[in-house]
Amino acid sequence: MTSVVSPIASDEHVLARLRGRKMHLSPALMKVAEYVIHEPQKVIHQTLVDVAEGSGASEASVVRFCRDAGYSSFSAFKIDLSISLLKEAPQEKGSDDDSIRSSLLKTVSSLNDTATLLDRALLDRTVELLAKADTIYLFGVGASATIATYGEYRMTRLGMKTRALNDMHSALMTVSCMSHKDVIVLISGSGKTQDILHTAAKARDQGCDIVAITGNTQSELANTATVALQTAVSESVFSAGAFYSKAAQMFMIDLIANGILGKYPRLKESVSKTAESVAFIQ
Repeated sequence: MTSVVSPIASDEHVLARLRGRKMHLSPALMKVAEYVIHEPQKVIHQTLVDVAEGSGASEASVVRFCRDAGYSSFSAFKIDLSISLLKEAPQEKGSDDDSIRSSLLKTVSSLNDTATLLDRALLDRTVELLAKADTIYLFGVGASATIATYGEYRMTRLGMKTRALNDMHSALMTVSCMSHKDVIVLISGSGKTQDILHTAAKARDQGCDIVAITGNTQSELANTATVALQTAVSESVFSAGAFYSKAAQMFMIDLIANGILGKYPRLKESVSKTAESVAFIQ
């Protein structure tokens, strides 16, 4: 099964990519990423030595950081960073003590970055896979389980046979009985959740197509999946479960559902039927 992911490097949106990937970097490379994200205007005019000193990392770490991001050199990285700064609107910062403003800005940023990084070809591929599936299964762990349930709801409204799985035992037992005509959607911000990886391995053995919704397109989950859709979510053990870290995943589910409905308008009849079926309780 060949995994399909979007490339790392790009001639634009450098900061959006860094915000989405920084939590998956080594400590040394994360220092460089944090410095670039907070001082991009300064970095584009600095030498490699300057960036190393400013970030508190070694020169070798700066070089590895650029290569890890998909660039052949520090100069190539700075060129794309310069282009990115011309195209990306500056991020407004709220005061540290304004929790409402801070939460809002983080959520809006996660949605904007996810839309910015969206690979439409991969989204179209996902739409095709799910639209043709006999049954769609969705699985997430912890807070991501709520996203799986939301996905089940959205697909059911389209009249599709769908089931959300809420623990690894049910996921593994279900996957062991899946056919190659079924598709499983696995949701993990880090792409490293062990329950998700075990389920992905079993689904791969069954010959099933796997759609990954993850913030880490270099993760084991992304490499195992048929298609990996990137959400711009920088999850850590502290931010996992926060609304802004889940908003991008829910947004991706919404894009998939809307994409299916847009490509297969006949499903509007199913939407009408499911809406009518619950109209009496509104």
